[in-house]
Amino acid sequence: MPHPDEAVRRFHEAVARGESPPTQPAALVAELFDGLAARFEKHLVGRLQYRVPDRVADLVLARHPDRKLDLLDLGCGTGLLGLCLGRIDGALVGVDLSARMLDQAAPLGIYDTLRQGDALAELRETPADRYDGIAACDVFIYIGDVSDLISAAFRALRPGGMMIFSCEEADASEGPLRLRPSGRYAHSRASMAGLCRKAGFAGCAFEDIALRLEAERQIAGFIAVAEKSRAPT
Repeated sequence: MPHPDEAVRRFHEAVARGESPPTQPAALVAELFDGLAARFEKHLVGRLQYRVPDRVADLVLARHPDRKLDLLDLGCGTGLLGLCLGRIDGALVGVDLSARMLDQAAPLGIYDTLRQGDALAELRETPADRYDGIAACDVFIYIGDVSDLISAAFRALRPGGMMIFSCEEADASEGPLRLRPSGRYAHSRASMAGLCRKAGFAGCAFEDIALRLEAERQIAGFIAVAEKSRAPT
């Protein structure tokens, strides 16, 4: 595995050649969000009208109105999903690459555990059948190729559990996966449905959402809910 600095160099060289690397180095993402942490919520929620955590929280609570669940919040950032959910009767675990984002989330007192780390590594270290839900709000847009991550999430979910994630929607010209000039990846619904099916999920439902504003223009995206079948009775 190349040194993080070498991985970042190779990534930038590929982008400069007009290529769309399948993923981007974790060190690059961590650096980006460390720099944004202090003004993240004010900028993203206030100015850019980011509403994904609100909708994800609604979907989680619709499935668990009694609030009894264990939930893993991948890329938890400053804890926006935790704020939207409020306290749950179970473990709420947040994981993020950025230490400074976690510093913003910790004072909320909502998460039972906050860990700095990579989403895929976290899932691979998680015991099987650990969570009722796994959320990834605007996380895949910074990872790109999430095939291994979706498979690892399936293993970490209990029977009947669900994974909820958001993506920027790729148009027909971009194919299944494309790194955009913004530095974010766009995914097609067909590709995500295929990855979920391959991982073993029983189904994957999609809904449209305007993810945020960019240059006063709404960025089209979707929220997906992938369901793991319940154990046979």
